[in-house]
Amino acid sequence: MKKWVILNQDRNKRQDAGSENVLSILLGNRGIKTKKAKEEFLNPKSPYDLTTKEVGIDPKQLDKAVARIKKAIKNKEKIIVYGDYDSDGVCATAILWETLWNLKADVLPYIPTRDEGYGMKSEKLDNFLKDGVSLVITVDNGIVNYEEVNYAKKIGLDLIVTDHHSLGRQKVNAFAVIHTLELCGAGVSWFLANQFKKCDLDLVTIGTITDMMPLTGVNRQIVYHGLEHLQKTKRIGLQELFKTAGIDPLKIGTYEIGYIIGPRLNAAGRMENPIDALRLVCTFAAEQARELAKKLDSQNRQRQSLMEVMTNQAKEMWLKKKSEDKLIFVSDETWEYGIIGLVAGRMVEEFYKPTVVISRQEQSCRASARSVNGFNIIEAIRTSCADLLDSHGGHAMAAGFNVETGKLEEVKNRLVAFANKNLKSGDLIPSIKIDMELAFSDFTYPLYEEIQKMAPFGLGNSEPVFTCHQMIVDNSRTVGQTGKHLTLVLKSPDFDFKIRAIGFNLGEYFPKISVGKPIDIAFNLVADEWNGNQSLQLKIKDINTSNE
Repeated sequence: MKKWVILNQDRNKRQDAGSENVLSILLGNRGIKTKKAKEEFLNPKSPYDLTTKEVGIDPKQLDKAVARIKKAIKNKEKIIVYGDYDSDGVCATAILWETLWNLKADVLPYIPTRDEGYGMKSEKLDNFLKDGVSLVITVDNGIVNYEEVNYAKKIGLDLIVTDHHSLGRQKVNAFAVIHTLELCGAGVSWFLANQFKKCDLDLVTIGTITDMMPLTGVNRQIVYHGLEHLQKTKRIGLQELFKTAGIDPLKIGTYEIGYIIGPRLNAAGRMENPIDALRLVCTFAAEQARELAKKLDSQNRQRQSLMEVMTNQAKEMWLKKKSEDKLIFVSDETWEYGIIGLVAGRMVEEFYKPTVVISRQEQSCRASARSVNGFNIIEAIRTSCADLLDSHGGHAMAAGFNVETGKLEEVKNRLVAFANKNLKSGDLIPSIKIDMELAFSDFTYPLYEEIQKMAPFGLGNSEPVFTCHQMIVDNSRTVGQTGKHLTLVLKSPDFDFKIRAIGFNLGEYFPKISVGKPIDIAFNLVADEWNGNQSLQLKIKDINTSNE
């Protein structure tokens, strides 16, 4: 059981006001309390009206970049859009490349493979120069590529950096720098592209969700309006991807993007070549779209299988150590670099400790790190061992670095020591924030419809979590091939009412639950559709069986 943190316990006041007051409490829990703030949240304005101030971009740098790009188009200079291999980077590349190409620019996209590594490389800049390129525009990378940016200037390449990753300890000396932490890489690319031509919201919506941007403020504006654009997208590559994945386009939401669409776009870069994902979202050819959609779907299945194997190996390795360290650090020479970030994420879910997973080679190592709330992993890396690393970058919750194999042990020692010093035991207890308590009488469609006004849900605007006490177990069973999921029928102790509940990956609770006994649960209130019929259901987040 996780630590339950109930944000609002004022039930009596709420009970007198009905579902509208529930909505007010839910918004208040998210810091949205004034009439104006509620209106802006529930009815976000168009993202096309966003200003540089609202998105945190320096207008002088933006003007400088726009002028340089216009000059390059006018003079028919060769331009490279230098992207990244994850779904955000692919979408960012597609947005800017398509915009410039439609303006008749002499422009080509470039996305490195994971084997080449994240960010710019000086040898690639040399190749571009030899091919007659005079302007390189980065998307979703470049903000900490100090040496490469300086090298570009040395060899006569103008370089515009557009990025959203955390700033380093110095500024990059590029021709222009368009940077903000408010948007994802695709968001920064989209904002720049809109200075030339109004761009659709489909790809920037995918990038915003898959890069785990908080769905508040400017990002909520993008996704709120962008979901409709994506549901009606004219991109035949995305249409084929939806078909292959078995998605109804009109029902695409944040879940479908984050857990079905995004992983398939990411799979190209993880398993083979990210250019396939770029071709998919940009193609006009129906047959190519079908072939690429099938290829990415197949690569995603391979990725899932490999991730399971590597995760089990990492778990076994960590458990064998019987370590009390507050940071997990595991490495293996057989681990695929494209998968280690996913493994790190799974380890955090399992053990709730910051985790660094290493793909170790004879000469050099590549690392991917994931963290827990309250522990800034990129700052931990920079503070403890930046002097040992070849390169590094990332966010508070996810980061990566490259290091010589001979220095790996020292990096490990420093990072672990930093975590042991700065993390308290209480920081490593997973918690679940619960908005408020509900009673059985609250389980109504009017309440469900009020909650849906807060959608789209995601990081920063999580789907509301409720708790209900003394729920009597009427029926329980496990489902799934290995019985890892739990289904319950729960009834009121006071009146004749029953409701179904599903707990994904909560099958471990089955032996602790007895029919006829009370339990408390933390849950989302959801609508389940089957054969055209809709019914309310509880999606269980956690269970407290101590009432027994």
